[in-house]
Amino acid sequence: MNTRTLSPEDYWRAVVSRKWFVISAILVSLSIAGVVCALMPKIYQSATKMWFEGAKIEESIVSGPNPAGGLYSPTLDDRVMEVRQFVMGRKTLGQIAGEFGLFGYEKDRPDVPESENAIRAMRGSIKVEPTKDKLFITLSFSNEDPIIARDVTSRLSDLFIEETLKDRERGVEAAEDFLGLELKHAKAELEVKEKIISEFKQQHLGELPQQIDANLRKLDRLQDDMRSQSEQAQNLANRLAQIDKSIKDYEETGEISSDSPVGGSSKRNKDPRLGRIKELERRLVELSSTYKETYPDLVQVKEEIKKLREMTSAQYRDLLPDSEGVEEPAAGKKSKRKAIDPYHAELLKQREEIVLELDAVKRHQAHISSEISQYERRVEHTPEREQKLKTLERDYENLQKNYQSLLDKKLSAGMQKSLAQGRKGAKFSIVDPAYTPVVPVVPNIPLIMAAGLVLGCALGFGGAVGLELMGRGFRSAEEVELTLGLPVIASIPLYESAFGGSMQTVRALSGKSRNASVLLPRYGKQGESLEISGGLPVASVSKSRGANGKLNDPTPGLELVSMWRPLSFVAEQYRVAATRLELMTGDRKSTAIVVTSAVMGEGKSSTALNLGYVLAKDLDRKTIVIDCDLKRPMQHIYAGVWQQPGLAEVLRGTKVVEDCLQRLGEAGPWILTAGSVGDNPLALSKMHQLADLIAELKERFDYVIIDAPPVLPLADMQVLASMGDLLAYVVKASMTGRDIVQKALRVIGDTTNVGIILNGLDAHTTPYYMQQEYYREAHHEQLK
Repeated sequence: MNTRTLSPEDYWRAVVSRKWFVISAILVSLSIAGVVCALMPKIYQSATKMWFEGAKIEESIVSGPNPAGGLYSPTLDDRVMEVRQFVMGRKTLGQIAGEFGLFGYEKDRPDVPESENAIRAMRGSIKVEPTKDKLFITLSFSNEDPIIARDVTSRLSDLFIEETLKDRERGVEAAEDFLGLELKHAKAELEVKEKIISEFKQQHLGELPQQIDANLRKLDRLQDDMRSQSEQAQNLANRLAQIDKSIKDYEETGEISSDSPVGGSSKRNKDPRLGRIKELERRLVELSSTYKETYPDLVQVKEEIKKLREMTSAQYRDLLPDSEGVEEPAAGKKSKRKAIDPYHAELLKQREEIVLELDAVKRHQAHISSEISQYERRVEHTPEREQKLKTLERDYENLQKNYQSLLDKKLSAGMQKSLAQGRKGAKFSIVDPAYTPVVPVVPNIPLIMAAGLVLGCALGFGGAVGLELMGRGFRSAEEVELTLGLPVIASIPLYESAFGGSMQTVRALSGKSRNASVLLPRYGKQGESLEISGGLPVASVSKSRGANGKLNDPTPGLELVSMWRPLSFVAEQYRVAATRLELMTGDRKSTAIVVTSAVMGEGKSSTALNLGYVLAKDLDRKTIVIDCDLKRPMQHIYAGVWQQPGLAEVLRGTKVVEDCLQRLGEAGPWILTAGSVGDNPLALSKMHQLADLIAELKERFDYVIIDAPPVLPLADMQVLASMGDLLAYVVKASMTGRDIVQKALRVIGDTTNVGIILNGLDAHTTPYYMQQEYYREAHHEQLK
């Protein structure tokens, strides 16, 4: 039975109609709960609250560090476990059971089965747990005698506190001795590790990770110095080449070269003193741009210029060789000029200075290159040294932490020993002593009675709703005929059985707001792209709109299962329904069939369209389907035709019926849609004009299928029921309540020519004769 159609009102009505059943179930459950409370043995429980009192000094000093590095402080759960381990021990339980003679414990024979059973019973009667506020520890004992319960609880707490103090003293002494030995070993390992790290640093001095920045900075400075020296060496080499050329030209021609660092014009000046001064001035400018004022060459040039300006031309010529005297051999002139010519001497002097300076630069470059190689090796080896040093330091840190931890623990053990001996250490204390219980804990009367009430309500309300559900809906054609006394024309299974998919897929592809239409391959049009979705051929229809703003080329929906799946047993049942309706018409020349239902959502519109299609296509009868449900028209959506113009325009007189008819395919039925109903449907008085229209259509068609509105919510059906020759009443299987169906039939009145179409049968309720291999094989062939 499908319960999804039940509303809150339906549940309330089911409970109210069966209120005595609900009340009886609750009373019976409460009575049983009361009897249980009266018959169960009474158990009393006594409890004591204990508190872990800290030591007289700070707990952090006594406890010492934990393995994670922080200070260890036992949690309340740790304390609870400590208490539980003691009180649940066999020695403690045996001692208590022997003192109080509990559960048949034999003190002299602790190993006999009776003693073992007594120990197990004791453990089941003791509870150790923290309080709800997580501040205290509760120790409780349950017994049928409240006095024994109190005394046993008090004795257990006393034994635990005494044993705790003794264990603490013994544990502290053993821990102190052990920590002393461990501390000695840790100290020795720490000293060895310190020596190894010190030797490593001495061995690899300059390659340690903390010196990497200094090495890189030094390397950068050396590289910059190397570039500077290279540039200086290049400049000196250029100057040396220039001076060599000037010396060669002067010795061969006796003229000063134009590119000489000392010379001026291409020939000797008439006044050699002035030419020499110009050459020295150019030399001064060149040296001033390169060197400081205190540079020796720069000072020498300035002094020579000063001397030349003070002497006369005659005095300068006297220093030069006599060119107008007696001719001497050329070699003799050249040697004399070389010996006394200050210009030539200056060139030789500059050449010698440049050669010395160039040698110094090259020596400096070699020294820099050696230093660069040394620092590069240091930088290259630094990662390796860093990794090794990290390993050593990590081991050292671990040893140091271990040593410090052992040292703290040893100090803590010494303090705890002193405190334990002086009874000033941490201990358990009784906050709330054991009391004599008055109210038993078993049975728990409020809980048992509440459980009985809940069980009674569940049985009462659940039974009422279940009985209501058992009376809802029809699950087979036999139930319909027995209950209503009317013939069942056909039993239509769910559409999903025909399409091979879930109903969610069928409804999503055939809803009122379609974005795509479903076509069989033979209905595909040029320009449409076909694809397969869940076993269904889908053609995406263009969304271009015409002048009236409507979509072009509407296509029938999946509700027309007789067209899309003609070989399925769903379509076959529609053919069965059409055949039986034709037999019910008798000798009539034309028949009007009204298709309706009790409420909406039972499939009357799809049933009317499929009946019309089967009558026209399979039985070759001229058929028309009229959408008379003006409140909720659906035929234009299911049949895939235009909604306007339609029945509304015909009844208003704005259109003739011939202009409103549309045909479903070449051999399908004619469709008269509801037309433009808008928000203001036609008045009920207009509906009487249907009688004349139906009479006119009966003259032209063999069958007039009228898709009428539901019976109960609307008044239109009262008029339409009298216009048909036959009435096909659609009932949704397992969904529509039997009382609703019967009420709708009473509203119709005359049920002489009424036939029931049971729609939407589930697969497990479908009759066996509709599930033969014939239909299955045909259906699979069609899906292929």
